[in-house]
Amino acid sequence: SKQDYDDAAATLAQAQADVASAKASAETARISLDRTSITAPIAGRIDKSTLTPGALVTANQETVLTTIRSLDPINVDVTQSSTNLLNLRQAISEGRLKFSGPNVSVKLKLENGTIYAQTGKLEFSGANVDQTTGTFALRAEFPNPDRLLLPGMYVRALVEEGVAQNSFLVPQRGVTRNTKGEATAMV
Repeated sequence: SKQDYDDAAATLAQAQADVASAKASAETARISLDRTSITAPIAGRIDKSTLTPGALVTANQETVLTTIRSLDPINVDVTQSSTNLLNLRQAISEGRLKFSGPNVSVKLKLENGTIYAQTGKLEFSGANVDQTTGTFALRAEFPNPDRLLLPGMYVRALVEEGVAQNSFLVPQRGVTRNTKGEATAMV
């Protein structure tokens, strides 16, 4: 009968509406679940968290959750005295040293005295001298595939900004220094 048909059509429409409502609820739940995890925009190493698991966090809150640092490549900030800079520029202008060019290489000596295997590249040199220390900043970028270098680690940098014209290159093992600091090379 027509009444049975109308009842069945109404039941079908109600069931379809219930399915659409359930799909919308499932999508809302999926979006809410996605908002419960936090993903980093960079690859790196995470520091300790400042909050405990389960704590309520909101967008634009003042308390940072943690700090993530990129480790490969890693930047090494170095300070150089303005006196050394003046001496270097004077030696280059007098022709005693040849400027290395735009691709200045940097080597590192680690805290334990070993030389870091990777060579870095000087990324920038500071534009002003810190008046309290008489130094200016340099930044070098190093490949760090083994994650050996960590932020805050103490290293010594050898920056090749100038090359001596009439000099010999000898292995460091063959160089000794006397009590005055003068070098002697065995050839």
